[in-house]
Amino acid sequence: MKILIVDDSLMDRKLLMNVLRKNGIEHEILEAVNGEEGIKVLSGNYKDIGLILLDWQMPKMDGIAFMKGISSVPEVKEIPIVMITASSSEDNRKQAHEVNPNLAGYVVKPFRPETLVETVRLLIE
Repeated sequence: MKILIVDDSLMDRKLLMNVLRKNGIEHEILEAVNGEEGIKVLSGNYKDIGLILLDWQMPKMDGIAFMKGISSVPEVKEIPIVMITASSSEDNRKQAHEVNPNLAGYVVKPFRPETLVETVRLLIE
């Protein structure tokens, strides 16, 4: 199983990868710099991707547009998504869950590594 990280920040993608690796999560990790690229990576690897870690605020296509874009595609709409965002507002949390009622997690940056690892482990094991 592969994990797809969709985040425009190289530093944040590296941080996520390091946190996962340091905590024994050795799955192959694919990367995309925005939702548009995320959809391309997903379309070429959807059979192998078992989890998506998704930033909200990105250029070209943000996390909400990404979720809307894949919500009607049967092959990928069931892949668990964890939104990782700087927005801690209840309105944004509610919006994310309205767009994707099956949203598997909502992690606010800056996050505690244990919070992310705990969320990811529940979804991949």
